[in-house]
Amino acid sequence: MKKTNLPPIASELTPRPKADLSKLRSPISASDQQVEENSRRLGAHWGATTSLDLPRSVPMASLRIVIPEYVDRDLALKAAEDRVTKQYLVLKALSDAGFRVDPQDLVEDKRKLRGR
Repeated sequence: MKKTNLPPIASELTPRPKADLSKLRSPISASDQQVEENSRRLGAHWGATTSLDLPRSVPMASLRIVIPEYVDRDLALKAAEDRVTKQYLVLKALSDAGFRVDPQDLVEDKRKLRGR
């Protein structure tokens, strides 16, 4: 077996200059309303449900938590069994624990809103 010399690695370890993104500009400027309307149109065309499609009385926030795998598995099984989302189960549990959760924000399965 013939031994092949590898190319030097020094050039790979040299830091490269970062790209200057400050000069990049969108060729089209659009208002938030135009962006939202276009997003709805694209979602409808592709049959996708987006957060724009959901009825909202208040702004929504994202919550990321780390839970034991067995809890996630049980939550997923319960959600599948009840034909609801894990988000619904968490919000329902918070509501049952005394936290305010408005009824319109307690959606069993937001995918069921597709087509409404």
